[in-house]
Amino acid sequence: MKKILVLGGTQFIGRVLAENLLLSGNFEVTLFNRGKTNAGLFPDAKKIHGNRETADLYQTCNEYWDAVIDISGYFPNTVQAYAQRVKDNCRRYIFISTASVYNLENSANRLIPEDFELLTCTAQQRTDATMATYGQRKAACEEALLQCPGLDAIILRPSVVYGPYDPFDRHYYWLYRTKKRSRILFPEGNADIDSFTFVQDLARIIIAAIDLPQHRKVYNVNTHPLMSLQAIVEAMTQACNTAPQLTFAGVPFLDEQEVQVWSDLPLWMNGSFLMMDNSRLLSDFGLQMTPITESFIQTAAWYEQLGWPLPKTGLSLEEEDELLEALNA
Repeated sequence: MKKILVLGGTQFIGRVLAENLLLSGNFEVTLFNRGKTNAGLFPDAKKIHGNRETADLYQTCNEYWDAVIDISGYFPNTVQAYAQRVKDNCRRYIFISTASVYNLENSANRLIPEDFELLTCTAQQRTDATMATYGQRKAACEEALLQCPGLDAIILRPSVVYGPYDPFDRHYYWLYRTKKRSRILFPEGNADIDSFTFVQDLARIIIAAIDLPQHRKVYNVNTHPLMSLQAIVEAMTQACNTAPQLTFAGVPFLDEQEVQVWSDLPLWMNGSFLMMDNSRLLSDFGLQMTPITESFIQTAAWYEQLGWPLPKTGLSLEEEDELLEALNA
């Protein structure tokens, strides 16, 4: 059995990945994490506990790994130091990065290939822990791995990830309303064309990367064709077998009501685009991705188990009702 080390493994992407690795029966899985989140998960996996931003992580350098899968690498200095230590005991290093590494100010709303301009990371940003420097730090992590001599690294750049165990509720904001509401406040216009990543497909891609014989260093990992937000919501209605009414609100109205792009209406970017080119991924991996409606059927089944809790992000139901009333006044 191949020995796999997962840095993380108990939240969202890591949790789905660990489930799939263990279910396959082909891997001996070790999880390195702090042991504080969902600590009771995966009793069949070996666990090493510690803080990856300290020398605790070097406990994992004492044995050989067929693959190290790094889901929790956010700070380039520690990623770089760890890569230098583990490279001789690691056949392949798979790093889960992000679409946030791209310098979208220069994208001009065009298709983004893997060699598109990246954000630069200053010395001060390398140790900054705020979300304002997330993309810069991830870009610097990538650079550290790709420049590490003797390390066989694959960088995966997912877009906005959704599916079971998602703690961010960006897609769930709309899925909940599709399931539970008869009317949904929706931004007018259909100009946003975005890239999305289903977490189950991402896990399958990560596992395929373990033994991918001929590979390139970096892959965009958006798992669906480019889609508008309205098309996403329509796929959700098919998955939930519901027919809510989309009540369209123009941008002037939303501005007047101080409705914020993305934070109040998740995934809405008001005419901006995140269009990632995934042709390299499809060519090299040859995997069949989950159809969009099926992905939401699986996601809805997870929330059904949870009893459809209120989303933690976006407008509250009361705020949405007030806006719908004001729109009809």
